Amino acid sequence: MAKQTLAIGSSANDGTGDSLRDGAIKLNSVIDELYTNLGNDTNLQINVGTPAQDQLLKWNGAQFAEGDFSKFTNDIDVNGNKIISANDGNIVIQPNGTGDIHFWAGGTGSALTYIDGADGKLKWSNHFTDFASLPDASTHHGMFAHAHAEGKGYFAHGGVWEPLISESSSLGLLGDVDMTVGGGPSDGQVIKWNNATSKWEPANDDSSGGGGGGTTQNLFESVNADTGTTTASAATDTLIIAGGTNIATAISGDTVTINMTGALGDANQNAYGVIGSDSGNKTAGSATATINFVGGSGIGTAVSGDDLTITNDSPNVVQEVFRTVTGDSGTTTAALSTSTLNVAGGQGVTTAATANTLTVNADLYLSGSADEHSNIIFNGTSWDPVESPTVGFDITSNGASAYRFAGGGVNTSTDNPTVFVHRGFTYRFKNITGASHPFALRQTSGGTAVTEGVSGSNQGTQYWTVPMALAAGTTYVYQCTLHSAMVGNLTVV
Repeated sequence: MAKQTLAIGSSANDGTGDSLRDGAIKLNSVIDELYTNLGNDTNLQINVGTPAQDQLLKWNGAQFAEGDFSKFTNDIDVNGNKIISANDGNIVIQPNGTGDIHFWAGGTGSALTYIDGADGKLKWSNHFTDFASLPDASTHHGMFAHAHAEGKGYFAHGGVWEPLISESSSLGLLGDVDMTVGGGPSDGQVIKWNNATSKWEPANDDSSGGGGGGTTQNLFESVNADTGTTTASAATDTLIIAGGTNIATAISGDTVTINMTGALGDANQNAYGVIGSDSGNKTAGSATATINFVGGSGIGTAVSGDDLTITNDSPNVVQEVFRTVTGDSGTTTAALSTSTLNVAGGQGVTTAATANTLTVNADLYLSGSADEHSNIIFNGTSWDPVESPTVGFDITSNGASAYRFAGGGVNTSTDNPTVFVHRGFTYRFKNITGASHPFALRQTSGGTAVTEGVSGSNQGTQYWTVPMALAAGTTYVYQCTLHSAMVGNLTVV
């Protein structure tokens, strides 16, 4: 029902309030509603008593009274919140009897991770189908997992899954063990440390440097012959020394004797095997085969006793004066003993031959004709004649915002420096940036080009002879035709 309020009037006994009957009716209505909603239509079923901090109302079988929360009757949804203990206290989850604490994988998953109520142990089945199914090793650093297809355990470290080895794993899986040396271990060998490879490797058991094996050692390690080789595989291995053709072997005590059974200088021995020459060769066919030394053109041969003499019959034969001559470009080879070598002068160079003397004179090489009163400036290859005193600049860029100059007293680290020019002087601007930043001489920034006294290319080398007619203080600019910010003053003094 709606809320009912007793009218108490404006003042005591002023007759404007509810009558006793009306007031009693309202009170009865309120009491009836309380007993209906909070009781059993007869008795109130709520007794708040003296509740303690954080207690709530609990049904005790007869009525709701103060008490502590002790039992869930439905699933609890934390709705994104957390269960937090107060004052550094523990959060205790304690099943009844031997009940387990299960951690489920989603609403339809299974409890692969749980705390066994019988022994209190945390148990889980952390297996994956195969190695490729393992989660990201960096995110799950320190995690252990089992890859079923590979039959191996792994732990995540350093961003990778490191495999674990078991009692049934091969010793060779260890990082400092190499079981492949010598084709793998042989019967009787041991695992020995090799400083050169920093590995444990299979090797024979002996007592050499570093200690080692028992009292029985292999008699040899490896034996090499002209053809073939053998390696001792055990201390009981036997090395057989067998004689070949006309060779016999014998052992007496610690001595091996190798005897030649054929006669010394046997008639069936060839005097030589193969003789080779510039053209053709000869193989001895028998012990009586003869080799002849035949002289060629201008060569004589003679045999006397045990001596073979080879004589040059024409010692004064005409020889070639030169074989091959190579220049800065090109080469020539003498074709005949009468071939002539001409030594020709090039730009700025003249040659002269007198008797047995060859004289090479180097003249100053100018790229053009010089007139009276001309000055010269080097262009990197030759000298350019100019009509007045000349100052040269090498021009580079600082990004697309500034030119930089080298030469003529300009600070090489200054961006877009002011360049002071003298009337009657010639200035050489070498634009090393080329087509990337064409270097233009202009009357104003973005204005018309300066043409009087200017020659050359704004992408290479330009010359500017400053006209005498310009007044002192006249200011032109240099500017990149592609980047307007690359601009500086040219001031006449």
